Amino acid sequence: MLLNYLRIAFRNLRKNTAFSFINIFGLAIGTTAFLLIVQYIRFEQSYESFHANAANIYRITLDFYRGSEYVVTDCETHAPVGGMLKEKMHEVKDFVRMFHNDGLQEVKAGDKKFLDEGFYYTDPSAFNIFTLHTLYGKSEDALTRPNTIVLTAAAAKKYFGRTNVIDETIDIDHTLYHVSAVIEDLPPNTHIKFTALLSHSTLLKNGWYQEDTWGGNNEYTYLLMQPGTDLAAFNKKLTEFSASLKDKINNSRYLAQPIEEIHLYSHKTYEPEVNGNANVVYFLLVIAVFIIVIAWVNYINLSTARAMERAREVGIRKVMGSLKVQLVLQFLAESCMLNILAGILAFILYQTAFPFFRDLTASALPDSYMHDQSFWRLFVILLATGSILSGIYPAFVLSSFQPAAVLKGKFRSSSHGQSLRKGLVIFQFGATVVLMVCMCTVYMQVNYLRQYDLGMNLDQTLIVRAPNVESDSVFQSSFHSMKTELLRNPNVKMVARSESLPGLSLHELSSTMLSRYGQNQHGNGEYEYYYFYIDADFIPTLGMKLVAGRNFEEDKSNEDYVIINEAAAQRLGFVNPQEAVGTKLTFKTRGDAQYSIVIGVMKNFYQRSPKEDHIPMLFAYTEGASYFSIRLNTQDVHQTMATVQHTWSQVFPNTLFHYFFLDEKYDQQYQSDARFGQVIATFSLLAVCIACLGLFGLSSFTILQRTKEIGIRKVLGASVSQIVRLLSQDFVIIVLIAALLAIPVAYFAMEQWLSGYSVRIHLNPWMFAIPVLIILLIALLTVSTQTIRTALSNPTHSLRQE
Repeated sequence: MLLNYLRIAFRNLRKNTAFSFINIFGLAIGTTAFLLIVQYIRFEQSYESFHANAANIYRITLDFYRGSEYVVTDCETHAPVGGMLKEKMHEVKDFVRMFHNDGLQEVKAGDKKFLDEGFYYTDPSAFNIFTLHTLYGKSEDALTRPNTIVLTAAAAKKYFGRTNVIDETIDIDHTLYHVSAVIEDLPPNTHIKFTALLSHSTLLKNGWYQEDTWGGNNEYTYLLMQPGTDLAAFNKKLTEFSASLKDKINNSRYLAQPIEEIHLYSHKTYEPEVNGNANVVYFLLVIAVFIIVIAWVNYINLSTARAMERAREVGIRKVMGSLKVQLVLQFLAESCMLNILAGILAFILYQTAFPFFRDLTASALPDSYMHDQSFWRLFVILLATGSILSGIYPAFVLSSFQPAAVLKGKFRSSSHGQSLRKGLVIFQFGATVVLMVCMCTVYMQVNYLRQYDLGMNLDQTLIVRAPNVESDSVFQSSFHSMKTELLRNPNVKMVARSESLPGLSLHELSSTMLSRYGQNQHGNGEYEYYYFYIDADFIPTLGMKLVAGRNFEEDKSNEDYVIINEAAAQRLGFVNPQEAVGTKLTFKTRGDAQYSIVIGVMKNFYQRSPKEDHIPMLFAYTEGASYFSIRLNTQDVHQTMATVQHTWSQVFPNTLFHYFFLDEKYDQQYQSDARFGQVIATFSLLAVCIACLGLFGLSSFTILQRTKEIGIRKVLGASVSQIVRLLSQDFVIIVLIAALLAIPVAYFAMEQWLSGYSVRIHLNPWMFAIPVLIILLIALLTVSTQTIRTALSNPTHSLRQE
């Protein structure tokens, strides 16, 4: 019996190749899109799952308060806190600290040199808490001694050309380390992507760090908890613990967060990397559901559109004794066969589209889906669900025809199921309107951010990374020589030195607690401020402005002076910028002064992108540099670059030359939003395409129902344009109803999304009108191709039909 069902199903699919192709193609596109999005969502939700103890690992963060007012949360904490928590709280089994050696480091391995990043100083307990598979060496003592290093397999291969590099020596920024172990490369789904682990005791040995220091919070602290620990109860204990340390951490409070929630739900300052966004993941899930449901709706519409063609077949089968259950199984068999064929095509499309999708999302999605049982389980469930959901309604509709009515021809004038079909198309186009509005909004927001006044000028600014050297007089002289030589080039307009730059990670900045001199330490001036060191040419080179006071002066003592921005002046309680000039702040610079004098107030600029508020900042003076900012005044960039590199090789021989353009670097902050917009645009176009197939099905059904009416109207003198307008107006109404229902949903969704931006566009009516007009135009073109063909046909053919 089953074989007979399949044989008949195959004959019907082959007999109606056009409808079969549209059904298979629509389902294949919908299935492919759904699988791609779900694979991305699974990856985003899988962060840290490879750790055997993931469910019991917490990260300690630090909430800063100004009095009782919450200010900001830092995910770095003080060095002693992990040990104290292990000692005082029975829930804590172990702890590990990770100190990030920020920025690019110069690495020497043998006669090779590299610029690399991702170096963390950590405790030996890292091997107890995290799941790190050792390839060579012993994990038990790999990080117990100073100046030892554990490399990942990829780093070992990169530096030495092989993975077994035990007892090799490696130089990182003029400090020698001995390779004690090599571990497997970390999977991409982790928020700490390190190149190497360095022994934490190295910090103590070299005097870079004090074990009991409370002067700065620069450590990531992870706790291995007892199974079953209640997070809320533990955080309550952490609040009490923080209060007991008020003399050391002021009003700050420690807080624990599960490691599995960091990637999607944590957006604190000094995160190891830019984390994902749970709202984006959920939004993509909604898109995935929209697309697959739209594809299933297409099958329903196209199947019921063919109802008249199958009606006589059903009538004859019933007269010959077929039961309703047999007819239902027959039509479900057709649905299964069609879904299986669509699944085969979907898998081919998935394999083809996967590399492009991975590039589109800039995600490290693993390509091991061929061996992923979850992928195949999802794939089978999707096909089975699609076969049943998309086939069950047409099966019952077609099997419910009354043979007497069908054989007398009465079914041709029936409107059976018409309301449901129209409702399904309204859903399809409502979903596409939402997606199109979202696509338009994201594009406009990203474009608005890129064109927004940043309070500085980053164009034609070449950045050259300075070598990591000790700050002695010889190298200070080299920095000065580099700047002097660059200014001899007529294509170089200005040169500045600084320790950080706008648009770089917060890890490139330092932070401090700052207050007005003489104010109580726990007074209103206490707050987390960001700062870095600059020279006197930094402000004019980057086109920044002073609203009060003056700049630093070259070749003069600037040791006791600082410049603050407007946000800092406001936070410190100054009525206006002028009032801040000349006041003293309790901020210790590299000199011995216990206070600094404000000599200028800088107009606010966006150190980070305009997505965020202005952060309170101050700037101290330096003769050294981490970066040279070179303002060019020429279009001949390549020739100037060659000259700059030649100057570098003369001043800093045997050091690596690394450069980038500041506007391009700054623009990278918008890439996640831009990629989000591209993903929405891609799947919106797919949704529109699939929805138009559904509209094609509904228009086919309607035109078949009204074929005789069209013939009569033509005989009575109606023109083709009149007939097209008559048949199209119903579909225009459907699209407009879909738009009216979709616009409030799209408005709410985009208002929620835009609320996360400090600088944002405002939703205007045309941002909703344009997507609706585009979809309406596409719908009219889809319907018109059907109606024009029917309107041009000879009316005698339709009038003969009974």
